[in-house]
Amino acid sequence: MDKQIETAMKRGRAYWFADGFTELLGGIFLILISSIIFLRGIAGHAAFLPQFTSIAVDIGIVKLAAFLAILMVIWWLKDRFTYPRTGVVQGKRIMPGVILTLIRNVFLVVILPVLGLLAAFVFLPSLRSILASIPAWLPILVGVMWGVLFYVSGEWMGLRRFRIMGGLTLLAGLAVGLWQALIGFPNLAAEALQADWLQPMPEALRAPLDEILSRLFVGMSVLCTATGVFLIIAGLLTFLHYRRENPAPYREEL
Repeated sequence: MDKQIETAMKRGRAYWFADGFTELLGGIFLILISSIIFLRGIAGHAAFLPQFTSIAVDIGIVKLAAFLAILMVIWWLKDRFTYPRTGVVQGKRIMPGVILTLIRNVFLVVILPVLGLLAAFVFLPSLRSILASIPAWLPILVGVMWGVLFYVSGEWMGLRRFRIMGGLTLLAGLAVGLWQALIGFPNLAAEALQADWLQPMPEALRAPLDEILSRLFVGMSVLCTATGVFLIIAGLLTFLHYRRENPAPYREEL
């Protein structure tokens, strides 16, 4: 009995993903973020930290705006395609409290860690030595986090495709990190490690930092693109299956 109840609960949790729209638009969202990371990452500036902060803020703003827009599109698609076929239990739409919670979560998950990393680099110059290897370890860390999130979500909803995406995303993060490690890391001069990163630096000191930042964002762009492609493929296959199983809106027979 307990297993039947758990199965029913998982089926209810998974219903939001029955049509594949969330994965499709989520994949498009990640590819959009990937493009921004790549384009902003290759635009060099004279000062390292302002450039890093500017990119992080841009990504945070785009994430929030795009997430809300995609959520509206998903609801629109479900209202006109999914719910007429398999039904829905209508609930409340976006409320001010939900928006505030979303903004808080974006701050906690995206902006706060970036601010913490920047503060560590500013106030603890001894930690700056790990910066040279950040193009390798950050994609691995993000790949592990996303992979675990996908896998746990798959377990929670009983969806195998999310578990598969978790494994693929983890492998993608490891592959990007290994690729960056095999290329090798730039040497940071002692003067660059002790310099004021809020101010422009001489070309000889700035060049390795620019290379590190460019490689970091290229690597993260590759990881985001790969994850986005995984989501789009999963969403497309799910949509085709759903469309085949539910070819027309439900109509009551009189």
